[in-house]
This record gives sequence, C-alpha cells and structure tokens, in this order.
Amino acid sequence: MPDKIFSSSSYFKQQFVQQLQKMTVIDEFGIFILVLANALSRPEIYQSLSTDLSNRFVHLKQKLSGLSTGEREQIPADDLSVFTALSRINFNELSLSISKNTGIWQLQYNPLRGYRPARNSHKKIDKLYQSFDPDSFHFNKPFLSREILWQGKLSNIPVRLLYNKFPFADYHGLLVIEPEQLKSQFLQRQDIDNVQQVLSEISNLEGIGLGYNSMAAYASVNHQHWQMFLSEQAYPVEHTYWAHNSGPASYPLSVECFNCITDAWPQIDRYQQSNSSFNLFVRPDRTYLVKRKKQGQYQHSQWTSGFAWSEIMGNIMATNQLDYEQLTALNIEQELMLLE
Repeated sequence: MPDKIFSSSSYFKQQFVQQLQKMTVIDEFGIFILVLANALSRPEIYQSLSTDLSNRFVHLKQKLSGLSTGEREQIPADDLSVFTALSRINFNELSLSISKNTGIWQLQYNPLRGYRPARNSHKKIDKLYQSFDPDSFHFNKPFLSREILWQGKLSNIPVRLLYNKFPFADYHGLLVIEPEQLKSQFLQRQDIDNVQQVLSEISNLEGIGLGYNSMAAYASVNHQHWQMFLSEQAYPVEHTYWAHNSGPASYPLSVECFNCITDAWPQIDRYQQSNSSFNLFVRPDRTYLVKRKKQGQYQHSQWTSGFAWSEIMGNIMATNQLDYEQLTALNIEQELMLLE
C-alpha cells in the first residue's frame, strides 16, 4: 500500500499545505521563497499562509540588512539574489497567479516565476546526453532536505518528492525516482518502467499527471526528475478537438499519443538516440510525446523565456501582466509552430 499522503487528492492537498505551514517558521531565505511561491500559486494556500509569510518577510528583510559579507557568502547564491530582489517590493503588492482561457489555450500570469534562476534553461544545448555533474545543482544537495514534501518507496522503488520552488502547475512537485543513483536527465527503459509503476501506485489521485523535459527542451537540472502535479482541468493537448485525439483540428506541433508511458518507450528511445529533444505529458491512461526544436536552435518571442512541457501542452506562462492581458491565441499558435 502507498503512504497515506497518496490515499486521496484531498488528503494530499491537505498535507501539501500543512507542511508549507510548518516551514513558515524556518529562518532561511530559500525556504521562504519556496513557501511564498507555492502560496501565491493557489488562493486557498495563500489564504492559509499569508499572515505567517508577511511576518517572516519583515523578519528576513531585517536579517538581510544586518548580514556581513562572510555571512552572505554562506547563503546559496540563487536564494540570496531572489530574496534581495523580493526585498525591494512591498509584500502586499505581490500578485497571486491567475489564469484564463485564450481561445483553446490556457494562459497564466505568474509574476514570481520571473525571479527563478535560469540554470540550464537559458543555455544553448546541443546534446541530450550530459554526464551527471556532482558539482552542479542537483536534488541530493544537503540544503534541499528541508524542501522535501515526502520520501519513501512506491512499488518498492525509492522516491523523493520535493516542492517545486517556483511552481507553475497545481500542487506542483519534483518527483525524483531513485535519487541516490545520480542519473542524468536521459531515460533508460528501466526508468520508464519505474515511472509506470510509481504512477500506477498513485493513480487514484484525481488530476495526477507528470511532465518531463529532455535536455535541450528546457530541463533546468541534469538530475533525472519528473514534474508532478494535480490538475483536474484538462490541458489543451488533451482536448478532443485535436486530430491526435480523433478530433477535426491539427495541433500546431506533431503530437504522438500512447495508452501508457511504457508504450511510448520505443519512440522516446529513438529520439534520444538521434539526439532529438522532446517533452512528455503523462496521465495514468494517456501519454503525449512531442518532438521539438532544441532551445537555442530558434529565437523565441520576448514574452516567453522558452517553451517547456507545460507550454508545449498548451498552458502558457506570462510573468509580465501586460503580456498576460495582450497575448492572443494566434500569438501562442505562432510560437508553438516555431518549434516544429
């Protein structure tokens, strides 16, 4: 039997928020950023945490101003730069994430995600396979231990689920399977089998889904991981409107569909062996695979930092309010077609 946290969607969400609540008392910049970003992602989470977050924000601003140069050097550079930027704004002016439909597409305004460190996502990457580098950012770093939502075994497979520090999906986490194996973001058949088993174990969670970015498809970390979320609302790629779901219309990109992720493995393997970048969107009963141009091979528009799995599947991110207000379905479709 899986751990109780996976017994139902309502219980998972309750535990998701309760653990964030406990983290509001931790006197660390990185933890504050994580809790704040997750709170701003959902109104019900923000309502539970806003008072504690406001108090912690004031405290950490005061702490930051009193730090010596040596003390600042002890803080992870990403956390220090993000909190320093946040400290210049009024806490009450922070905007919750909001979303709307633009034609068939979902468009979200997520201002806090604009503070996210780029890591690998702004680099031009030519090869999908990159050797794991223990000196680069990875999910076994000791300072990340406080960011773990749950870890244990699912289907007898070691699994770690961390909060996503800058979430863009509902109840968004980072699923690292066999984290101690230090695998790069390059899949083997056993990895796919593991994902299938883990997903089957937690498939009773309503809205459960996984996203995956290959290297050169906006994976920001070269430590094998999946994006886990609970979204009962269908992503645009799932709509019956599209030909890949037996509908009348052609999606702007070529989408391949499979009944389960293990069925998708031969094509995933072909893409990896031919050094072709791709994104995956996985539900318990359906897998969508999209081959696309590598980051750096095309010029994306200024209103996006690049399309990863969520955008490829039709949920588009804006970190600027004017872009959120002005983007049209045509803008989105034209951007998607750049990646074909």
